[in-house]
Amino acid sequence: MKTMKGYVIQEKGRADWQKVPAPRIGPYDALVRPTAVATCTTDVHLIDSLALPNALGKVIGHEAVGVVEQVGDQVADFTPGDRVVLPAGLADWCHPRAQRGEGKFHQSKSPYFSEDPTNGGWFSEVVKCFDADSNLAHIPDQVTDVQAVFVDDMAATGFTGVERMEIQFGEVVVVLGVGPVGLMGVAAAALRGAGRIVAVDSRPDRMALATQYGATDLVDYKQGDVHDQIMALTGGVQVDSVLVASGGSASDQITTAMRITKFGGHVSVVSGFFDDETVTLPMDVWNYGVMEKFLTAAQANQGRDYMERLLLLIANGKLDTQPLATHVLHGWDSLAASLELMRSRDQSVVKPVVIVG
Repeated sequence: MKTMKGYVIQEKGRADWQKVPAPRIGPYDALVRPTAVATCTTDVHLIDSLALPNALGKVIGHEAVGVVEQVGDQVADFTPGDRVVLPAGLADWCHPRAQRGEGKFHQSKSPYFSEDPTNGGWFSEVVKCFDADSNLAHIPDQVTDVQAVFVDDMAATGFTGVERMEIQFGEVVVVLGVGPVGLMGVAAAALRGAGRIVAVDSRPDRMALATQYGATDLVDYKQGDVHDQIMALTGGVQVDSVLVASGGSASDQITTAMRITKFGGHVSVVSGFFDDETVTLPMDVWNYGVMEKFLTAAQANQGRDYMERLLLLIANGKLDTQPLATHVLHGWDSLAASLELMRSRDQSVVKPVVIVG
């Protein structure tokens, strides 16, 4: 059996390189050689907490771009040598739920959910992508690997969350937390026509990037109650919608978002609050249940069509994801250092990228 090097969760709290079986593809699949990967707080959380037990013993990683090495004989739209974005989640587009627009909710082939021990993520020398025609995305020539590596998760998550906010031209929106997903939320809100975008954070570098992406106002949560600061900005008027892209307590963050949102407004949650088992919301934010506010968790849209539309924004100068890459490392041996950057509290870190090919 052929083997290759992969970065594997070996036990709770520990991951490292080891030899793993080289993947073999089916007729609808593709083998891709990663050329750039990005590490994520989700990777760190999976290693430290083993929140998804099926990830144990598997290669991890879900943000990558690469070059197609081989395709199955039923793959129609990709050939060896194509530059592609790999999907952050492997939706099953052949499942009946896909016919109802719910393909992304069925991910039995995703390495973090699959019970197949050989079904791994993207941190290895070669990776297998199921259903290549539906899950891979062509990278336009004018888009760099560093720009493209942020499309499948950071941009897709931020943009999906903003779509759920149903922003109308000129509306006032708040983005709680401007990490990489929140920054993409700011960019998406600007593209959707928001008239005023309030970014809430405390880290100077990220606040500066939020302004670059379209934020009109900045609120430092360390300088006082977020609700009070935003009401001071708006003259006491609740905002149209809020994107929750922050960490901390789920109850605190979602309560703040609901409290500052108008009746009939939207709160869209794109944070993963993995450490919280319950969320408690005061009923007065809903006027004790007799007034409407819309609260949703937004799972990133997936699939080739969505990723290629986001790539088109980059190719035509409507969006630039390059500034998210605050640290660019080189070689697979730098992957552990990249994960440590995500684990650190270094305020200069937004996203590390590792160039591997």
